[in-house]
Amino acid sequence: MAAVLKLKSIKGRPVLRGYEHVWSVILELTRDGAPFTRHDVDQASCDPGDSSVSDYLRRLRAAGVIVAAGQAGTDPRYRRTVYQLVERRAEAPRLRRDGSEAPPSVQQLLWNTMRNLLRDGFNAKELAAFASTDDRLIKTVSVHSYIKHLAQAGYLHCLEAGRPRHLTKWRLKPSMNTGPKPPKILRTHAIYDPNTNNLHGEPVAEEVSP
Repeated sequence: MAAVLKLKSIKGRPVLRGYEHVWSVILELTRDGAPFTRHDVDQASCDPGDSSVSDYLRRLRAAGVIVAAGQAGTDPRYRRTVYQLVERRAEAPRLRRDGSEAPPSVQQLLWNTMRNLLRDGFNAKELAAFASTDDRLIKTVSVHSYIKHLAQAGYLHCLEAGRPRHLTKWRLKPSMNTGPKPPKILRTHAIYDPNTNNLHGEPVAEEVSP
């Protein structure tokens, strides 16, 4: 499931949205076994009423991770579905709309592989081959794009400059091996690291057609 992040600032607070944030809120709300509503999750987000919250709750319900446990409120016009968490997980479930488990994203596969190649490094072709799985063949062109943005944001160290018939060889900087979640390329072409909740690189905004 792709995460869509909108860069918005609300009174200087960090942006709190996306399925991983929703999951962290659910875990906190249900720490002592308490039920919760979508409204509860909304109140812990920077964008109350964001449709992605409802979408993720539907996916969790389809997967059986949460179940409906009644209604809250006495006025029929303003009743809210109460949910109960039945399956706690440390990591946010990555789910399709039908509730089935979604495969790791290409960025996740590439990031995992980069972290495993800290000693020897990699070029784009090698990274594509090592990161591909039986279910997902990663194209070298996709790797080139991810490498370019990570390099611009200061994540990668150039071990060997490219030359005719030889691709540039890179290595993930140990100081930028920030955690298991892959840095995400935003529509601004900045790099968002969900492990540290920081932006790296200078954002270059693009106009988005309505």
